[in-house]
Amino acid sequence: MIAIALAILLAGCQPQSGHSEPHAMANNAGVVDLDAAMARALETQRPVLVLIAESGHSAADDNARAILQDATFKGPRDRVTPVFLDLGISRNRATAARFHVTDTDTPMLVCLSPNGLILSRDEKPITRNLVLKRIDEAVQTAPELDARLVMLEETVVSDANDATAKLILAYFLIARQNEREAIVPLAAVAHSDAAARTDRVQAWVSLARAHFWIGEPEKGRHEAKNLITTLGQQSPDALAGGNYALGLQDATAKRFTLARREFEDAIAAAPQSAYAKQAADAIFKLPAEGK
Repeated sequence: MIAIALAILLAGCQPQSGHSEPHAMANNAGVVDLDAAMARALETQRPVLVLIAESGHSAADDNARAILQDATFKGPRDRVTPVFLDLGISRNRATAARFHVTDTDTPMLVCLSPNGLILSRDEKPITRNLVLKRIDEAVQTAPELDARLVMLEETVVSDANDATAKLILAYFLIARQNEREAIVPLAAVAHSDAAARTDRVQAWVSLARAHFWIGEPEKGRHEAKNLITTLGQQSPDALAGGNYALGLQDATAKRFTLARREFEDAIAAAPQSAYAKQAADAIFKLPAEGK
């Protein structure tokens, strides 16, 4: 929702709110409309409680779902907008990717502010006491964080050429693990010929990594390679940053030989850069050659 709102705001338009009730966020096939849930949360100013699990996958998944469905849990549940993302449904799995979730992470509990900021992110075990604690925390902390977000967004809108404001907004979002929403301001800086080269490199590396985080590896690789192609001849840091980002993704995909080569290219491009130092640390963590 934040990313959508930012795109609309940067285009000079106003977003429209949805009006779906929390219990109607899933259709008959169990597909959840999370955007509708977020629109409703913004309208009612209630945090969103997202349970990510797969029905029948494990006892932990089923027990977590039972907590939210328990009739005795109605009071706490009414303080938030509850959403259940069943990963057994492919479209829900695609929706859950924004939260960087894998099969081994479930069940996962994510609390969002009415404006979509991630307030907490817990993996199993999900207990009744934990859910109650997170609801209390969400209700207390969401207003202040949302006010901060709105202020940062307004600063971006007030001056479309202010790259610093966009980066401040982006890293505020990344600090909350809202990489999906940070993509809009990061892309605006990375792809701007008017922005300082240092800012563009920083934004571009973060942009690639944001796509990797939310399960969009091809988009992330495209951005990393685009950074190298566009700024690599002018900036050794761009070569280092682009290769470092590619190396991270290949290491995650267990393409260790390719990752090592990319990390080494990052070090060779700009040995004193922060990216080179991070690449050296990453090489140290790779399995030994041949493994």
